[in-house]
Amino acid sequence: MERRPAAQALIGILIVAVGVVALLNQLDVIDVALGELLATWWPLVVIAIGAAGLVTAPRAWPAPLAVAGAGGMLLAGRLGVVDGGVWPLVWPTVVIVVGLSFLARAASAGDDERTVTASAIWWGAQRRPLTQDFRGAQLSALMGGVDLDLRQAQIVGSADIRAFVMWGGVDVKVPPSWRVEITGLPLLGGWDNRTKTPTDPLAPVLRVRVVALMGGVDVKSKAPTSA
Repeated sequence: MERRPAAQALIGILIVAVGVVALLNQLDVIDVALGELLATWWPLVVIAIGAAGLVTAPRAWPAPLAVAGAGGMLLAGRLGVVDGGVWPLVWPTVVIVVGLSFLARAASAGDDERTVTASAIWWGAQRRPLTQDFRGAQLSALMGGVDLDLRQAQIVGSADIRAFVMWGGVDVKVPPSWRVEITGLPLLGGWDNRTKTPTDPLAPVLRVRVVALMGGVDVKSKAPTSA
């Protein structure tokens, strides 16, 4: 049986917690102003989405870290920890995250292409590994796009791709001989598996795990191009 991703469990726990508080409040077990509670603590949802992205694609951390950081600043503002509001802190934080993204991109440039890491914030990233032993990828896109072309690569057995997408997109191209399985957590977003299931029962398997918030992942099969 395939395990549900931790990201989905995290969001589920938050939803259940809200429902339990509402039920106990209706039964007069506790006395909580639910509207005021939600108005104060709603940034926890943003933090949870960022945390879900970190769990899903830990090596491609800049984009989910930016989301979690934004949620943290919003929560600090709601709790009155930060005087004068949080928006004056937003642009320095954005600059820091963009700088970290550049550093992460430079650091991953020399990675073994059997395991690809790509993070795109406000721009695009392209990867075209040629390895004959592709093992997986960690992808994140925040208001940007990632293009992963695997048509010249090969899988020995199976491989895993983990993708975090927020207001952006990830496009993956695979050979027609691969079997693609996609699962994940769609939050006003989703994925599109446009591949055809190969007839070979021993076909290589590519598993894709997705966290998508107002964004999407598109996987399609195309014949390999000439090198």
